[in-house]
Amino acid sequence: MLSASLAAGPALAQPAGPAASPQGAPPPQAAPPPKTPPPTASPSAAPTAPTTPTTPAAPASDGTPADGGPIITEEIRQEARSHFQRGLSLLREEAWAPALAEFLLSRKLFPTRAATNNAAITMRKLQRYDEALDMFETLLRDFQVPDAERAAAQRELSELRALVGTIDVAGAEPGASIVVSGEDRGEYPPVKPLRVAAGTHLVRVVKEGYEPFEGRVTVAGGQVASVTAKLRKLSASGQLRITERTGKSVEVLVDNVVVGRTPWEGRLGVGDHMVVLRGEGKLGSQPTPARVKSQELTSLALVAEELDASLRVDPTPPGASVWINAVNVGNGVWIGRLKTGSHRVEVKAEGFVPVVRTVALAKGQRETVTVTLERDEDAALWKKPARVTFDVSSSLLLAPTFSGDAAAGCGSECSRSVGLGALNFLHGGYELGSGLGFGLEAGMLVVAQQVTGRSATFTPNGLGPQSGTADDALRLTGFLGGATVGYHLGERFPALFRLGVGVMAGQMRDERRGHFRTSGGDTFDVDPVADFQSATYFYVDPEVRVGARFAQHFEVSAGVQALLLIAASQPRWNSSIELGASTDGIGRYPDETLMGEFVLMIAPGVSLRYDF
Repeated sequence: MLSASLAAGPALAQPAGPAASPQGAPPPQAAPPPKTPPPTASPSAAPTAPTTPTTPAAPASDGTPADGGPIITEEIRQEARSHFQRGLSLLREEAWAPALAEFLLSRKLFPTRAATNNAAITMRKLQRYDEALDMFETLLRDFQVPDAERAAAQRELSELRALVGTIDVAGAEPGASIVVSGEDRGEYPPVKPLRVAAGTHLVRVVKEGYEPFEGRVTVAGGQVASVTAKLRKLSASGQLRITERTGKSVEVLVDNVVVGRTPWEGRLGVGDHMVVLRGEGKLGSQPTPARVKSQELTSLALVAEELDASLRVDPTPPGASVWINAVNVGNGVWIGRLKTGSHRVEVKAEGFVPVVRTVALAKGQRETVTVTLERDEDAALWKKPARVTFDVSSSLLLAPTFSGDAAAGCGSECSRSVGLGALNFLHGGYELGSGLGFGLEAGMLVVAQQVTGRSATFTPNGLGPQSGTADDALRLTGFLGGATVGYHLGERFPALFRLGVGVMAGQMRDERRGHFRTSGGDTFDVDPVADFQSATYFYVDPEVRVGARFAQHFEVSAGVQALLLIAASQPRWNSSIELGASTDGIGRYPDETLMGEFVLMIAPGVSLRYDF
């Protein structure tokens, strides 16, 4: 920050620099530098004022400035000096907001380099970076600044431009009023760039006879954010007439926008509006509601009186509505004058827990109330909407064993492969906003397993069982259908936990060949034969998936699914099939189960989901 000493107050004798202190009075110091200066970055894209300093015109001997401005009397000089000294005292106490008010008032009465410098410093302390940038530019443009002080101010400009962006309003009606975060920024089209501190701002564009435009915009430091503010003509409107009871001519603000002076009459949209009168100095009225009815005239007579206190309300989120004494004064930042005493401040926004505070204002007090709303997690705003979902999945199916007698006969000299196959499912469901979902599923599976060299028997007709080995090529095909319940959570990288239950209706095919001995001791091979048996099982299929969303309604995921089959009707080998038994004639394989009562399979795979 600037390190030069500042004079105690303004004086006419030295228009190009700080005012001289009274005799014997030590010169007050500039505001202390910030404890943590902001980072230096590239300058803002917004145009800046010229930096060539100019010297204000010297006043004439009678107190009238050479440029024809207002006469600066000794009384005005002393009042400006008094406010400047009060601002310095507040700076030492780090009371930034009250100090800024004193410096601005001192500048309004008689601008000096000292007051301008300290106003810029306090604005930066208050994180009003766009205003601080403007004030530092004013310092360098309008005053002769010593070299060291100029270098410091230029460093501030460089840093502040990285913290300030620009809002470009387009598409509005000429003459419409622009309000950014509660501050009047002139008419459309603006005569200069709308510079704002980096962050989220609420932009309102208002013109009589049109519906007001309101939108939020996030501005990055050094960048330009565009807002297209198309205004639509009012379809339903009424007339509002505002008068001041004692006949004063003061400004009329409707919904924080200056619309004219009293008496004023204009056409507004149907509904509730907020009216404030504003005059010179502290003259004004507190916020007053006005309800406009279609095709009717609403008259409101207000009194402009001295309002000895001021209040600024900074809500978060930026678009939260602010209520002062049960009057809705608008959305976003609100700044206004109020009577001394207690006032009820309420801030609320959809999806957040409202906050109510009571603020006691003393005479001359300038209070800033910062309110940060907490999210209401039970609010409908944060709950995802219910939606219909469809997904298709394809998985590799692994079956360690089909169990049953065919696989159970595989001993130490037998080999048994892991069952391999595929499992495909189609799911349809309804998912609540909480993520809990219900649905139906239909699928198909095929899985095969080889069992080679298992112990088996073959019984020739009229003889006893003969021992030997058998090779089985088992293949299960089936259709599945059932109901599901699941839980889906997350947005960008969602997870799904789902459980399905249903019935599998399928068929087990066993292509078998055997190696046995005849009753005479000779070996023979039983001819290959295939048996087809129905298999009916209940199933349970828990699964978990993790995915990623792409586009608006699509999600791809990978996961693993278990498939537990519980027998309702086990497939069994048809023992009536007769086969050649070499010299022993004809024989049969015994009645055996081809699948167990419980069969567990694992299915890793991928899925594609669509929801709307």
